[in-house]
Amino acid sequence: MTSGMIVHGVPGSPYVRAALLTLEEKGAEYELAAMALGTLKQQPHLSRHPFGRIPAFEHDGWMLYETQAIMRYVDAVVPGPRLQPEETRAAARMNQLMGIADWYVMPQVSVPITRNRVVAPRFNRPVDEEAIANALPNARICIAEIGRLLDGHPWMAGDAISLADLLLAGICRCLPRRPKARRYCKNTRICAAGLRASKPVRAWPRPPGTSCSSGPRRPREPGERCGSKDLRR
Repeated sequence: MTSGMIVHGVPGSPYVRAALLTLEEKGAEYELAAMALGTLKQQPHLSRHPFGRIPAFEHDGWMLYETQAIMRYVDAVVPGPRLQPEETRAAARMNQLMGIADWYVMPQVSVPITRNRVVAPRFNRPVDEEAIANALPNARICIAEIGRLLDGHPWMAGDAISLADLLLAGICRCLPRRPKARRYCKNTRICAAGLRASKPVRAWPRPPGTSCSSGPRRPREPGERCGSKDLRR
C-alpha cells in the first residue's frame, strides 16, 4: 500500500516540501517527479491538477492534489508513528495552525516577503520593496501569533511532531536567512520548531525521476537534530 507514490512539483516549493517532509517522516518509498516553473499551466500537469498548482500526488495511478489532503492521506496509509494527534484539543490546534499557514503565512509572509527576499535574487528577478514594506505588519502578526500558539511546547501541536510542523517548516526555514526576519522571530519559538521539523529531510531538490526509500524512521526526541549527511543528499 505504501509503494508507487509520486510527488509532482517544483523542488523548493514550500508546499512540495511539506508533502516530501510527510513522506520522509513516515519512512515511505516515493519518487519526486521534479517540474520546471514554466510547466504548471501546461499538459500533462493540468491533467493531474486542473488549477495548475503544486504539488500533485500519485499513488499506484490514483491522483490527489491539495497539500493538506496529500499529507493526511500519507499519514493514514503509511505505517509508522501518527503525525496527527489523537487528543481533541491537540488535533484542533494542529488544524488551526495548518489553516493559519495556508490563509495567512503563505499570502502574507511567503508570497510578498520570502519570494522577494529569497527567491527573486536567485533568479535575477526584480525585488518589489514596496510589497515587502506593505507586508511587514501582517507578517509580524503571523509570526507572533504562531509563537503564542506554540505555548511553550516543543512542537506546534504539543509534545510530538505533527502535520502542522511539516507544513510550516518550509516557510520557517527561510525566515532566519534575512536579518530583519531574525529580529522579528527572536522573541518567538516558531523558527526553532520549524527548523527542527525541516532538519531530517533528505528530499530537498533532486533530479527528476530520483526515487527515495528511507525505511521506517525512529521517532525523534524534541530538539533532536540530524547530521548534515541527511540534507540534500
